[in-house]
Amino acid sequence: MFRLPRSAYLAVLFLLFCAMPLALSSSGGDEGGPVGLSWRLVLLAIPVLAAVFIRRAATVVSPDGFRVQAAFGSRSLPWQDVRGLSVTGRAVYAVLDDGAVRLPCVRTDDLAAIAKVSGGRLPEIAEPVRKYAPSRRRR
Repeated sequence: MFRLPRSAYLAVLFLLFCAMPLALSSSGGDEGGPVGLSWRLVLLAIPVLAAVFIRRAATVVSPDGFRVQAAFGSRSLPWQDVRGLSVTGRAVYAVLDDGAVRLPCVRTDDLAAIAKVSGGRLPEIAEPVRKYAPSRRRR
């Protein structure tokens, strides 16, 4: 299963801290005035929607195929419908007969793991080799 890391919830916390003063500010603009309840409370929905997206967005790879989960739905892609994978920039797509479906949370480094799970339906891909920065230590 490929999903966003838990550290992505820090963005939700940041959005909450940014939206809170705007949503709860008084309508008159007085400093230290009472907290006003108005249409601006809708701004608090932004962090909630971001948290739902982070929780739900995932790609599940199994011997049966892919299951792509979006914020408000999911789609199953059996291996017999998948013609291959396409990489465009940093995004990975499953190519179907009628188009392509983006695989959320899948990076190019994950293609070797997907090829292993595919059971021979995708060609074997070598594991990515990490390249480290050269040492600046004097020899």
